[in-house]
Amino acid sequence: MSSTATTGPATVFSDAGAVLVESIVWDPAERRLRWTDITLGTLNTSDEHGTVLSSVPLPPPLASFQPRAGGGFVAALGDSVVVTDPDGVVEREIARVEHASDGMRFNEGKCDPFGRFLVGSMDLSGDEPAAALYSIEPDDSVRVLRGGFGVTNGFEWSDDGDVMYVTDTSTSTIYRAPYGADGVLGELEPFIVGAAHDGLVRDDEGCSWSAVYGAGRVERYGPDGSHLETVELPAPNITSVAFGGPDFSTLFVGSARENATEEQLAEHPHSGAVFAVPTRVHGFPANTFSG
Repeated sequence: MSSTATTGPATVFSDAGAVLVESIVWDPAERRLRWTDITLGTLNTSDEHGTVLSSVPLPPPLASFQPRAGGGFVAALGDSVVVTDPDGVVEREIARVEHASDGMRFNEGKCDPFGRFLVGSMDLSGDEPAAALYSIEPDDSVRVLRGGFGVTNGFEWSDDGDVMYVTDTSTSTIYRAPYGADGVLGELEPFIVGAAHDGLVRDDEGCSWSAVYGAGRVERYGPDGSHLETVELPAPNITSVAFGGPDFSTLFVGSARENATEEQLAEHPHSGAVFAVPTRVHGFPANTFSG
């Protein structure tokens, strides 16, 4: 594997002015990019050039969403999971959880390679962490895979699905654990430690790209967890990362205006935008929910 830089300079793809961009997903069939603004509860769609074509409101917070087999989406709201039609209109609720305390909500959500929708919660109470990672099965049943998280983020899987990666931003750690077709999550072990890791995506060289919230950068790590590269972004609060574009060689990077000071917003006026970073590697299409 080459140790030289894999990326070109970051550019503004869509100056969305979002409060909090998350769940970036590239649609290869329609050549569309989609993302949520969690705070506003909007499901946003742009063309391949970054022009926003639609912004569909769902009940906020719209924590995360992923494509649904056959069309439409599966989406996590504050404490429920719904499925929508291709236009983002809610068809029905498929799951609901009772969070451990008031003020908690769902956060990251991604589909595993076997058709489940995994969604985590976040607990900012400052007490003993009580957030959890849930698995929404294709038959709409719900399993708790693990508790004790602070802020669940950054889900990914190995190519064959036998390893899962999950981030807890509150502990500045990306963990990994055995996984498989049965959807059982094994014991977590620290994989990458030492930054406020947020979104996570893997490339076709088996490397991990992690958005570092509050630091204005994305870090690339090798399959063994060794640091390979830093990508600087013109916004401090970096959130979601996903590959897209015609050959999945563009790294799309989300950002947030939330938690930025007036001085930071003046210095970084593109906070809340989606950025595009050309790379020499490639990603993969998003997994879909089979329910």
